[in-house]
Amino acid sequence: MSGRRALIQFSPGLVSSEKLCAGVVLQLVDGSVHVRSALDSEKAEHAFGGAGIALATLAQAMCRSLAEHWATMDSKPWVPPFETAELAREDAFTAQSVDAAASFVLQEQSALYQLMTAYSLPAQQRASNIVRRVRQQVKGNPRTEHLVRRFNRPLNIVDSSRPLRVDFLGQHLACYFMQLTESQRGIEGSAERAFGKLFELQALRRFVSDRPKVIGLLPEERPGAFELVLVGNHRHPVRRQVLAQIEALADQKDVRMRPVADVSAAAAHVARAERKSA
Repeated sequence: MSGRRALIQFSPGLVSSEKLCAGVVLQLVDGSVHVRSALDSEKAEHAFGGAGIALATLAQAMCRSLAEHWATMDSKPWVPPFETAELAREDAFTAQSVDAAASFVLQEQSALYQLMTAYSLPAQQRASNIVRRVRQQVKGNPRTEHLVRRFNRPLNIVDSSRPLRVDFLGQHLACYFMQLTESQRGIEGSAERAFGKLFELQALRRFVSDRPKVIGLLPEERPGAFELVLVGNHRHPVRRQVLAQIEALADQKDVRMRPVADVSAAAAHVARAERKSA
């Protein structure tokens, strides 16, 4: 197979000269577009915490943006969704597979991709995963167990790319969940992780509005509310600082920040949002 490919690089900070590889976008001669991110979200989060998930989210969003631009065959130059992003390399390729074409350039250009490829996750993930805990709470209530299938909903933003996985995608509410930290040292990481989730919610909102069928939404899935649900006692002094930082990031119009006290309150909010609009 043959086609064209582009390598995207970006600086993680507006005043940083350091360049990180976001990933590769490939378009085959038949017009199909494929994405390979340099950062695995799960591995990045486990290795680097909130900063890792924020970087992975940004990298994937930039790749999806270019892929969408190519898929629509727009003749105008691509405008990156992040100010410091750029096309570091664009060339024609011939390879046995999409994966081979993508991995070749990523191995050659990205030390971080090499690190993530070699990085192994522990066999047992944290039992405290917030999405799993909210889902279990919803499943334990006979009146809300029908909502269980709405958790960890995959959407195919670009054909053949890794699906965008939404924590909860209902008929009327789409949201991500985040556990608030009680550690002073964790404030910065929490804010960075929140930034990544808010960025992804903004992208999701746009895709739901513009391309609902293309990304695989069911006919009844047309959420109008997009929220980052923050779980934890918001009266805790450290958590109040985190909330203040996240509130400054959220526009509170198209994407809302929703603080709730605990997992039970998060499950109740999801059920109420779906029931209210039913």
